[in-house]
Amino acid sequence: MILRQGVLQTGRMLALAFVVFSSHLPAQAPALKTIYSFTGSSDGDNPSAPLVIGPGGVLYGVACGGGISNYGTVFSLTPPPGSGDAWTETVLYSFPGGIVGGCPYSLVAGGNGVLYGFFNGGIIGGNYGAVFSLTQSETSHSWMESVIFTFTGGSDGSSPIGSPVIGIDGTIYGAARFGGSSGYGVVFALHPPGSPGGPWTEAILHTFDNTRSGAYPTMGVVIGKKRVLYGATEYGGKGDCGVCGIVYSLTPPQGAGNRWIPRILYSFNGPPTDGELPESLIIGSAGELYGTTTSGGIGRCEDCGTVFLLAPPASPEGVWTESLLWSFADNNIANNYPALAMGPGGVLYGAAFEGGNGANSACVVGSCGMIYSLAPPASAATGYWIQDVLHSFDGPPTDGANPDASVVVSRTGVIYGTTTAGGASNAGTVFELKP
Repeated sequence: MILRQGVLQTGRMLALAFVVFSSHLPAQAPALKTIYSFTGSSDGDNPSAPLVIGPGGVLYGVACGGGISNYGTVFSLTPPPGSGDAWTETVLYSFPGGIVGGCPYSLVAGGNGVLYGFFNGGIIGGNYGAVFSLTQSETSHSWMESVIFTFTGGSDGSSPIGSPVIGIDGTIYGAARFGGSSGYGVVFALHPPGSPGGPWTEAILHTFDNTRSGAYPTMGVVIGKKRVLYGATEYGGKGDCGVCGIVYSLTPPQGAGNRWIPRILYSFNGPPTDGELPESLIIGSAGELYGTTTSGGIGRCEDCGTVFLLAPPASPEGVWTESLLWSFADNNIANNYPALAMGPGGVLYGAAFEGGNGANSACVVGSCGMIYSLAPPASAATGYWIQDVLHSFDGPPTDGANPDASVVVSRTGVIYGTTTAGGASNAGTVFELKP
């Protein structure tokens, strides 16, 4: 019989219980398979961004290092033609560095197969970050990069964080950790050009001002119903500690010339009753928000991080309600940076940069990270989510180590992800996991 400590917190009410979940364990333990191990040379090094699942199950991703000039790559992985065959890695683009880019750290798919992402670099004399696009030629099938926007570090923002998101009209939304008129970061929109080859136009949707609306975004934004944007910041808010971070929303203006409307949905209180430093959000089918904090929590470890739920109010101006779904403890997890992913049945899947019980001598126990799941309560009466460790990474040379990006879930429920280290060359891996 296996016992795990479950935690459920709603508002200021706290409940602790030991939950028996051996009956919920899969009949066969999930098997993680490394489908590609980077060499650290021309194929890439240190992948640390979520993958994109394309048509035919092709995976797309970025690596911060490696490539022809050692400034990173955009790569694809094509599924094997038959069982037991190897996946095929193809380098779509190698970044040259300088003002045209290096160390890509995010990737998303837009319309017509165009890929977008953020990279380090920018204008000469500054390294404030930029946005790139990658388009495949219809004739040569080679991929061509364009730098569609470069941040200057002023009121337009600096150091875009997380991943961009694409609106239905092709607008790119995101957050920059620094810059803005107050220096606390901004939320921005990049509007596509009116004609092919024209410039993209940036609009600042919100400038953070610390206590009133947060400071220093820790993630990009996610788009909800009616184009409402949601995100999180490291500081600000009116929680017990005042600097434990917030979750905010931005509502689109109701008329031309009006401003986006910011609102603090929740201010974190920190340990020993709550999480702190929110790092990620995803949106559920009913408009609820699931997320992670890198610190805080309840139990034996008050600084290991949490998984939380924010339930929307019945009325637009009502109060959002936080529930702490899980508070990690000891080597169960630590430094829970990446975002969550939702699979079939509402099961949440996540990766932890540290934690786990890897036994390889290359990994000190609890240092190489893990993949975990959180299953919704079997009934409303229990109210407890059920956590399971699906894989603890062992590190090189046989396994990956230290996943620093959220996993993605295919339509068939297969989990894909990357590790920043580990593998045959200790340059990172791409893995699949079938729960």
